[in-house]
Amino acid sequence: MKRTIFSLLLASFLVACGGDPSLQEYYVDNQNNSEFLMLDVPASLLAGAGSSLTPEQQEALETVRKVNLLAYPVKEGGREKYELERTEIENILRDEKYQQLMRFGGSGTGVQFYFVGDEDAIDEFIAYGSDNDRGFMVARILGNDMQVDQLFNLLESLKPEDVMNIPGVKDFGMSLAPKNDAEEAVQDSIE
Repeated sequence: MKRTIFSLLLASFLVACGGDPSLQEYYVDNQNNSEFLMLDVPASLLAGAGSSLTPEQQEALETVRKVNLLAYPVKEGGREKYELERTEIENILRDEKYQQLMRFGGSGTGVQFYFVGDEDAIDEFIAYGSDNDRGFMVARILGNDMQVDQLFNLLESLKPEDVMNIPGVKDFGMSLAPKNDAEEAVQDSIE
């Protein structure tokens, strides 16, 4: 308990001295932390997951550089650590540079969408989802001059079975599902 309090105080001090933390810093700080799941997907792999893209969807894909996925699954006995990490992510997303597009959810689950940049020239699109029983996940789509409507159109065109064939995505998804439901959750996402 003393170690946790000391860690929180130290983190608060470092944040206060170093300015506002960003999602990028959070990713870097936790990249070697075995409690997190991470996956980087270059845009070239997304191109293969998009079946017969329209010219508008292809144009949107050309503005995407890569996708970063970070997840923190809730582990048995790890509720306190999960709450600390979830709170840290949510505090980062409260920074004014992260402009909220929409949010929905209830009963311990929720999804929020944010962007960095101008509405017609987005540099970073963020999807943050949390579930009190499973954990949280942050997806960052990094690019240049992305547009929200084109980005949503592109994401809708991606077939789940094609996305699951992107190297690492299936394992990433199975790691988030409860052990008994892992195969079923992956199969449901494909159907």
